[in-house]
Order: sequence, then structure tokens, then C-alpha cells
Amino acid sequence: MSTYLENAKKTFLSPPQNLIYEGQGLKAFENFLKLLGYVIPNKINAEELNVYLTFLVNDIRNQNLGFHNSKEYKKIFKLFEEETTEIDKWLSYLPNFLKRVTPKEFYQEFIPIFKNSFYELSVEDTEEDYGYIEIEPDVIDISNKNKADVLAALYNHAKPVGMGVVQYDPTPINREIAEKILKQMGYNFSYLKGRPIKISLEDDIIVVWAYNRDNDEDGLAQRAIATCPNIKKKAEKKPYQKEYK
Repeated sequence: MSTYLENAKKTFLSPPQNLIYEGQGLKAFENFLKLLGYVIPNKINAEELNVYLTFLVNDIRNQNLGFHNSKEYKKIFKLFEEETTEIDKWLSYLPNFLKRVTPKEFYQEFIPIFKNSFYELSVEDTEEDYGYIEIEPDVIDISNKNKADVLAALYNHAKPVGMGVVQYDPTPINREIAEKILKQMGYNFSYLKGRPIKISLEDDIIVVWAYNRDNDEDGLAQRAIATCPNIKKKAEKKPYQKEYK
């Protein structure tokens, strides 16, 4: 069942001033929010918001007013064009903003739709779930996972943040590429091609709260790791047991 955002126009046109969110105080981001606020209905669900957002982004990228052309919209659109053409940067700020101004249920419905639309993430409902071992909140045991698989999954599920959009490459990576990255860069990651990873893979226990926080989605690391196949461990040999090939 869809969750609706009430007073949607006000949410974007006049966000609360006492909140702290990424992009706050930047005129171009405020104008980006206003452009969206002028064209959406006052009550909207997550899928509908994503449709309006998609049309708006197409307008900005194509530098036309095909989506909406009211007088106020034209004025803000012109100001936005004069200030910046970095639409990907302002898009990357949107999840952080919505997390703070919309109900949790609405945000949780919107964010996977948004990511699949704008960041080409391979997060499918049909993707096989191999599970994960959480020994305490946001602390994961990956001793039964291949570390290259874990890095690839975390990378593919992450999104660029802020100026990370400059380095952003939507192409997903696989185990082979991740193995090369581990060999070249080591096992500690802050950002990788503009995506926040914030993970150390040196040990078999990893802490993922910073990854989830910077990607604006609780449990995202857990869901990513759950897509990694489990390693089939060799049974321990008994005394004097001979191994036949």
C-alpha cells in the first residue's frame, strides 16, 4: 500500500529552517526544490513523485520547459540555469533532504525507486538472497563470504554523494574487478569512484553503520551483503584422514 506525502508543495517550497540537511543554504539546491514544489500536487505518493522528478530532470538537462511553463516556474527555472548545470549534484542531495522532511514510511518507499531510476543500481526484488550474519546491530560477520563479492555488492548498491557525482560511474563492478581493486588499493575504503563505502575489509567482521548513514538507507549494507553467495568451506580433516582426489 502506497504512503502519501501530505502538504507536498509546502515541503519543497518552504522546508523547515531548523533542519540540517546536505545542500542547505545553497541557492541552486533551494531553487531545485522549488521547481519540484511548483509542479507536484499537494498530495503525492513515492512513485508519483519520482515521475514528476524524472520529467523535471529531463527539462533541466534538455534546457526546455516541456514539463511545466507557469510564470513562477519559468522564473525559477531561469535562475537555476544561470547558477548551475550540475543537476546530478543536486539530485545526490535529495535523499538526505527527504529523509529529514518526510515520514519514514514515505522515504523508505521512495529511495529504492529513486536509486533505480537515476543511478542504475542492480537492486532487484528477484535478486537471490543468500542471507548475512549480524552479530550485533550494524556489525556483520563476512567469514562465509568472498571479500571481493562483498566489496562489489557494497559498491553497486551505493550512490554518489555531493561532489562524488564528478567521479560517478554507473557501471556496476563484479568479483574480478573488485579483486583487482583490493589488490591495488588495499582493504580500507572511504570513497570509491564518488560512492561512500566507509568499510574496512581487513578482518572477517565489518562495521556498516557509516555506509548506511552516508547512503541514507538503514540496512542497505545488510541487504547488499545478503546478495553475496556463501563460501562452501572445506570440512576439517579428522586425525589421520586421507584426502582423495
